[in-house]
Amino acid sequence: MSNDNDHPAAGSPPEDLWDRDHDTSNQDETDQAAVSSQRDLPPVEAPSAAFLLQLFLIPMIIVAIMVTVWFMFSWLAHLGSDPRELVRNLGSLNKASWQKALTLANLLRDAEHDALKDDEELAGDLIRLLDKQLESGSLDPARIQLRVYLCHCLGEFRLQTTIPTLLKAASLERDMAEVEVRVAALQSLAIMAQNVGPAVVRKNDSLVEGLLTISQLREDNSNRRSRNEIRSAAAYALGRIGGARSLDRLAQMTSDSYPNSRFNAATGLARHGDPRAVGVLLEMLDADNPGVVAGESTAEARATKRSWVIDNGIRATGLFARHGTGEGLEQLQAALERIRTSNQPMAMKLKAKKVLLEIP
Repeated sequence: MSNDNDHPAAGSPPEDLWDRDHDTSNQDETDQAAVSSQRDLPPVEAPSAAFLLQLFLIPMIIVAIMVTVWFMFSWLAHLGSDPRELVRNLGSLNKASWQKALTLANLLRDAEHDALKDDEELAGDLIRLLDKQLESGSLDPARIQLRVYLCHCLGEFRLQTTIPTLLKAASLERDMAEVEVRVAALQSLAIMAQNVGPAVVRKNDSLVEGLLTISQLREDNSNRRSRNEIRSAAAYALGRIGGARSLDRLAQMTSDSYPNSRFNAATGLARHGDPRAVGVLLEMLDADNPGVVAGESTAEARATKRSWVIDNGIRATGLFARHGTGEGLEQLQAALERIRTSNQPMAMKLKAKKVLLEIP
């Protein structure tokens, strides 16, 4: 039997609710803290003019400066890409002149400025500039670079008026520093011939004679590699121009002691479908041929050279297959098949496969 005294009286709240409902000491302390914190806050004031200036005006000024700088750089970039302005600036002859000539050469290569290739006035200005530089004979490195890039500029035109000056640059050598100019001029003559049309350019006897003479340049013991590069560049130009005299000289150059001269000679012959290219093309396509990398001093240089030669051999074989009579083609097909199934990089094997599929 339960004892009534053990339970709270009827209608009385539980003790814990009773305690919360009637213990007000903590609530009073909280209210007092809130009032105190409100007294400690600073009074609310309207924003001052200085504050608004920092918040809005100064950021606007910064943005305006950034926009102005952007427009200034855009204007300068546009100014620096005006071909005639670049040519006018080249006449001032300062340390940055060669950079302007490089910019102009790149503009002439751009398809968006294709019309410049026929601009006789622009070509005439550049011809006069290069003639003046060749006459000065300065060996300052900046002037040498200027002559190099002026040659590259003239090579981009579709005008035969550039031939005499480029041929002069390709032939003139008063110091070994000018070898770089000679090579650039020969490369530019090759590009110009392609732009004008090989059948048209090969009628220029002075050009063909000049290239034939340069292609027979012999190296000396002190400057062997530099002179070899001149001969190699001459072979490249003769291959672009073509014609019986050029091809006969290239056939002789397939026995040249310098590998690059042989390779350029074979590529030039292949471009015109001449079967005298086949022997050197097979040499280029042979991944185990030690003569391909002769003269390269490091393993990295040898690997790069071999890859470059094989790549050019594949491309030249494609040219020969399109323009040749078929003589020697079976040997070249077998060489391409060996590359396709070798451990060469996949990109190389795919190039070989592509040419194999294009061969009739």
